[in-house]
Amino acid sequence: MLIDCVSFLDPFVYHGGGEMVTHRLIEIGRHRGHNISITSVRPSRKSLHSKPDITLLIDLFNHGHTFQSLGAWRSFGEKYLERVMARAPFVHLTTAYADVCNLPYLPCSGEACGVCPEKPLALRRKLLLRDFGNACFAAQPLVRRLFEAAALNVFQSPLHKAVTERVLGKGLSNSFILKPTIDTKLFKNHHMPRDIDYLFAGVLCEAKGFNELRERFGHTDIQLIGRVSPGTRVDFGRHIDFVPYSELAVWMNRAKNFVFLPRWPETQGRVVVEAALCGCKIIGNDHIGALSFAFDISDPLQYGDAEGSFWAAVEALI
Repeated sequence: MLIDCVSFLDPFVYHGGGEMVTHRLIEIGRHRGHNISITSVRPSRKSLHSKPDITLLIDLFNHGHTFQSLGAWRSFGEKYLERVMARAPFVHLTTAYADVCNLPYLPCSGEACGVCPEKPLALRRKLLLRDFGNACFAAQPLVRRLFEAAALNVFQSPLHKAVTERVLGKGLSNSFILKPTIDTKLFKNHHMPRDIDYLFAGVLCEAKGFNELRERFGHTDIQLIGRVSPGTRVDFGRHIDFVPYSELAVWMNRAKNFVFLPRWPETQGRVVVEAALCGCKIIGNDHIGALSFAFDISDPLQYGDAEGSFWAAVEALI
């Protein structure tokens, strides 16, 4: 098939958790013989087939939240997205909540009510986000059409789907829940001696539950791995700024418990799956999408061909 992939971030240039998922899906799609073009805002790039069979729309509003990034001023533009959506049946894949909320993370936890509880914003943020009202971002007609007119909506977990539906105030029957796309050969339990009682890996910030981490585990020798968000001071446990991704599994195999207590809903929480596969006991909460799957996330046999299942669902649309 000829497939146009339209993504705010080019997953072959950026390497966040969401981009790791979409990069892998595109690789497998190309391996299955599909001709996939990539159009993105960052970096600015347009490459569309003249007559695509399917359009794959990914995290379209995933803009930055700093003036350096230009915020919502750096975007596809509504008219452009309308044209792209009209060219072929489209699959809408989200790895974050950026396509239902224009604020960082999801501060309402999905309890949207038409009027955003965080708005009106301070003047600087109004300018940055081009948002001068108090309405929920998901109330915009374009946002609703992205979900309602999609031939298929792809979510990262049952929780991700449920929270998105709550925000929209509408069930989405045309949906596919993608199982975690994890390298189970890298992330596996080596049955090593475990000399770390508690481990956290991720950005040290309030969205990832930093204050609760301090409150519950500040008295322990918890090992913290990850960069520190501006304005956050690490004054407990042991901290390492960076560990190569390929070495993270070694640390997880040393840990008895992996702690992840996000303040707001996480679409999946990939790092939780990786830790579970390495044999860690998970200390989490109800905001972790990975824990909403109806299977044992520590069992590598549960993952199978997640990418192949996704492409089978897409190919069935034609």
